[in-house]
Parts: sequence; structure tokens; C-alpha cells
Amino acid sequence: MISTFLCRAVFLLSAISGTVLASDNSTDFVERNLHTIQSIYNLTVYPNNVPIIQNGGSAVPPGLFNQDARGRVTPVGNFTGFEDSIEYFFSLAPTPQANPAGAAIFQADVVEFTSGCANVAASVVYLKTGPVNATTGQVIEGAKTTALKQAWSSIATGVDYTNVTIQQGAIATALCPGIQDRCTGANQQFNTTETCIAELSQKPFGTFDEAWGDNIACRTIHLILTGHRPEVHCPHVGPNGGNGPDNFKCVDIDYNEYLNDALLFGSSEVFRC
Repeated sequence: MISTFLCRAVFLLSAISGTVLASDNSTDFVERNLHTIQSIYNLTVYPNNVPIIQNGGSAVPPGLFNQDARGRVTPVGNFTGFEDSIEYFFSLAPTPQANPAGAAIFQADVVEFTSGCANVAASVVYLKTGPVNATTGQVIEGAKTTALKQAWSSIATGVDYTNVTIQQGAIATALCPGIQDRCTGANQQFNTTETCIAELSQKPFGTFDEAWGDNIACRTIHLILTGHRPEVHCPHVGPNGGNGPDNFKCVDIDYNEYLNDALLFGSSEVFRC
């Protein structure tokens, strides 16, 4: 998960680099910034993340995020606005009830941290995951755990998503039935489950290391979020990967656009002291 952690740290920098942080004259900004980052990552630990999943931004403690938060949450994508940003950051943190292995983040360790000025910091955080007790959140003794994003999907699901047959089966048995169940009425994306399977089977599966693009991996991730604000997220799992003018997520974009700090943050040097 190292790359996820590094880019999530960049997201945090943008999110807290406003009214949340004190002026550059503060002499304790290093300690304050470390405390802020640790507090934010602690909210990804189960069951701390549950209130945010259920209630959105209103459940985020005050003083952690700028209301104009925006950032890049790799491997999912770029996001603007407080509600949009915190939703992707926290609501994708797993809960044991939502995956076959009963896995969740049970510990968040800031293992590297530096802050050269009040408005900029960088960190490496290990999000330790594994099967946990759904009531207490404590890791189940003897269970497999990991801090590697490459191992996450197999530990959480017990599924080898590199197998093409399994990839195709996931569309028919999980993704499309889930879309039809959650995206109804004005939020409906496909007329029938069969139509969904036929259309999405033509798209590449993708990988969970790069969960953006016009692929199945992206839609699998975004399906999780359709339970909250379906009017926003159902278009992401549909045939077009979103809707206009600026609600596209599961679409193919150029790396230069995805990594364009000036476009996202308004400056190419936003993280320089």
C-alpha cells in the first residue's frame, strides 16, 4: 500500500492546507501537522469509519479538513470539494460486514513524517488490514494480515482477480446484480441485469492498483459508494462511467491529466515550502 499511502498523504496536504492550519509563525506546526494526519488516518480504522460511511461529512470531527478540500486519492482518482473528497477517502475503508473475509483496517501507523513549513507535510502510513471482530474491531488472532495493497483484494475476498474466468464471473454474479439492486428509478443505468452483463463484458477488467479508467475494477470500487448518494455514484458504474459536465470517474484519462497538480490544486508547486 506504499504508493496509496504516499498519494493519500498528498491528498491530506491539500485537504488541511487552509483554515485548518495555523500561520507560518507557529513554532509547533510539526507536532500539530503530525497530530492532524494521525487523527485523519485513525478515522479509516474500523469501527471509527462507520459513522462517516453512514452519515458522510457531518460525521467528520471539526478541525481536520478545509471545507474546500480537494486531492488525489490513488488508486481511485482526483476529487474536489469536502464531501466528495472525504467520501472517497473514508467510505472506501473496508468494514468486516462488507467483504467475505470480514477484513478491515485495524491499525494506522505513521512510520515516516516530515513537515518543513506550516502548510506542507509528507507522511508514509501503514494501514494494517485483516479479519477483525465486527463488534470490537480487534484483529482475529491467527488471521492473515497485510499492509500491501497487492495482497488486499485476495485477502479480503479470497478471489484471484487475475483469473480471466473469475473476472467475467464477477461481472455476472456480483457487479451487475449490485448495480441493478442499488441504482433504481432515476438512478437506473441498465434496463436489465442481462443488458448490464452484455455491455460491461466488453470492457477491460483493469487492476485495483489503478482503479480509474473505463474498466470493471473502477466500477467495482464505485459500486461500494452507491449506497450513499446514489444520484452521484450510480452514473460512475454505468455504461459511460459518469455523466456531465464534471461527474465522470470511470473513464479513460491521460496520465498527464490525472497527475496535473496545476489543474487540480491551482498550482504546480502547491506542496513546496
